[in-house]
Amino acid sequence: MYDGRNLVLLSATMAALIVVIWQPLNRRFDDSDKGTDRLVELPPFRKPSNARLAVFFIVGLGVSTVIIGMRHPQPLQVYQGLVASLVRAADRQPSTATIYAQHLTPLVPAAVVGYLVTMSLVLPATIGRRLMILAHAPLFIAVSALSDTFVGLAEVAFRIPPEVAPVLTIYLEYLLGFMMVFRLVFTTYALPRVTRQPIGRRGDWRDSVEMLLVLAASTGIVFPFALWLIARVGDHPVLEFVILVSLRTAISDFVYVLLGLCRWAGGGRPRPGDRHPPLDIIIPAYNEEFGIERLLRSIDRAAGRYGGPVHVVLCDDGSTDATGELAEATMRAYAHATGEVILGTHGGKAKALNQALGRCTAEFVFRLDADCAVDQDCFRYAIPHFLSDPRIGLVGALTVPKEPYYTWIDRMRCMEQIFNFGFSQVMLAEVDAVPCILGSFMGFRRQAALDLGGFVSGMFGEDAEFTCALGRRGARAALDPRIVSYEDVPPNLRDLRVQRFRWSMAGMMNFGRFTPWGNGAPGPRFWYQLPKSAGMRFFSPAHFFMMVLALQYAAIAPGVAHNVVRLAWLIFVSFLPGTVPRVLMLLYYRRLGVLLWVPMWLVFSMLKRVYLLEAALGCGVRPVRPPLALRGPVPRSAGGRSPARTALTER
Repeated sequence: MYDGRNLVLLSATMAALIVVIWQPLNRRFDDSDKGTDRLVELPPFRKPSNARLAVFFIVGLGVSTVIIGMRHPQPLQVYQGLVASLVRAADRQPSTATIYAQHLTPLVPAAVVGYLVTMSLVLPATIGRRLMILAHAPLFIAVSALSDTFVGLAEVAFRIPPEVAPVLTIYLEYLLGFMMVFRLVFTTYALPRVTRQPIGRRGDWRDSVEMLLVLAASTGIVFPFALWLIARVGDHPVLEFVILVSLRTAISDFVYVLLGLCRWAGGGRPRPGDRHPPLDIIIPAYNEEFGIERLLRSIDRAAGRYGGPVHVVLCDDGSTDATGELAEATMRAYAHATGEVILGTHGGKAKALNQALGRCTAEFVFRLDADCAVDQDCFRYAIPHFLSDPRIGLVGALTVPKEPYYTWIDRMRCMEQIFNFGFSQVMLAEVDAVPCILGSFMGFRRQAALDLGGFVSGMFGEDAEFTCALGRRGARAALDPRIVSYEDVPPNLRDLRVQRFRWSMAGMMNFGRFTPWGNGAPGPRFWYQLPKSAGMRFFSPAHFFMMVLALQYAAIAPGVAHNVVRLAWLIFVSFLPGTVPRVLMLLYYRRLGVLLWVPMWLVFSMLKRVYLLEAALGCGVRPVRPPLALRGPVPRSAGGRSPARTALTER
C-alpha cells in the first residue's frame, strides 16, 4: 500500500534534482567565447601531457580502490540501504523494499563518483572549480538513488518481472550519468557560444518519427538479450559492465540496420544524368608539397569523367615549402580542369577556405583537404544528389586511407572508416542525422555557404560545424559510398595522438555549440546523434572506472561466485558486438587483407579512449564566477574582439 504524501514528496525531490541537472545544459550562462557567430575566441587549451595522463590513472586507481575497499561503512550496503529506505517511505511493505534493494549493484553511480572525484583532483583548476566538480558527486548519488527507487515502486505497481527491473535501473542510471557528465562539461570547460543560426527546417517531424520508431524497435530487439544475460550469469557488477558496453553498441547497430531497410524500401540512389553544371573546387593548403600533386592530378581525372567545367581554387596559406609552385605546375598540365593558386597569410584553415570560397562563381562547390585524393567518379555520383532533391545541401564521400597500407594504424583506420562512412553514417542520412560531412570531400551549394557566412574560424572541427550550421538552416546531408576519397593516415602513435586530440576537442566544441537544449533541436541530427556521440566521448573515462571497479569487486568482495579470469573474459566478450559489424563491412567492401588485423581493434579502441581523456584534461577550464545575469555585459575591445585572444588554430 502506498503512502501518497511520501510518494508526492519523492516525486517533487526527483523533479527538483532533474531541474538542477538540466538547467545548465542550455548554456545560457557561459560567456567563455568572446567572438561572434563565425569567429570563436576561447582561452588557450593545454597540450597533451603524458604526466597528466599518468596522474589521472594513478589517482583513478586509488579512488576506485578506496570505493571498493571501504568496510565501515561499505558503499554498496549504504547505497542499498538508502534505496530501501526510500522505497519503504512510499511502499509500506518493508520486505519488498529490502529484497529489491539487495539486488542492486550500483556500478554506474560508483563509476561516475570515482570519475568526478578524480577529475576534481587532477584537472588543472582553481579550488573553487574543483569544489564545483566534486559537488556533482552527491547530486548524482541522490538522483540515481531516486531513479532506482521509482523502478522498485514501478516493479510492484505494474507487476514488472523481477528480472526486468535490473536492466531498467542500469539504463536509467546510464542515461542520468550522461546528463550529469553533460552538466560537468558545460559548467567546467570553456566552449564556443551556442550557435545563433536560425532554424529553417521544414517537415522534420517525419525524420523524427522514423528515428523514434527505429529506436523503439532496436531496443525491443536487444532488451530480451539483456534479460537472457542476467538469467545466464546472474546479478554481478561485471554483468552490468557487459550490458552497458556491449548492448548499447548493439542497439546502435540495429538502428543502422533498420534505417538501411527503410532506405532500401524508399528507392535507390540517384544516378548520373545528362546535366553537368559547372563546379568549383576549393583547397586550403599549408606545407603540402609531398601530396598536393597527387590530389590535383586526381581532380583532373575526375573532371574528365564528369564532363562539365571544373575549376580549382587552391589557397596557399603561407606555405614555407614548394606547395604553391608544385600546384601551379600541375594545374598548367591540366587536360580537363582549370585552376588557380591564390596566396594566404597563414591565418588558419577556415580563413583559407573562406578566401578560396570568395573566388568561386559556380552554383556547386566542393571542398577538399590538401592531403587527400579523389576517385575518378566522385563528381559524377555527387552532383545527381543536388539535382534530384533541392533539399540536399551537403554531399559526402566514403573516405578511406590511401593504399597500399604499411602500418597497423592504416588498417585500423580503414576498419573504422569502412564502418562509419560505408555503413553507419550512410544509414543515418536516411533521417538526416549525419553529424559531420568530412572536409576530405564535402560538396555544398555556394549561395547557402555565403548566406551562412562561410566556415567558422577559431575552433577545431570546422567541417562538423559547417555541416550542423547548414543543417539548422534547412540543408539535408547525403552520404554516398560510391563517392570515394583517399586520405593520409598518421604514420606513428605520436602523430595519431595529435590528430585524435584535435578531433576530440572538435567533438567537445561542436556539441557545446549545437547543444539541443540551448537553441532547439531541429531533427535527429541534433536530438539524437550529436548527444549520443558526445555522450560516448564525455562518458568514456567513466567506463575505465566501471571496468576497474567491477574487476576489483570480483577480486576482493566476499561471496562472489565468479573467478576473475572468467570475469575478464566477459569484459573481452563485451567488445565483440562492436567488432563483428566492422568485420562484416570489411567483407562487404572486399578489404580482406585487413581481416588479419582485427585483433588489434581492441587496442585501437582503447587508444582512442585515452586520446578522448587527453582532450578532457586539456580543454580550457572556466573560472568560478557569479551568474552571467548578475555581471552585466561582457566588455569588448575595439572591433568587437576580446582582449583575451584565443590560441586555437587548426595547425
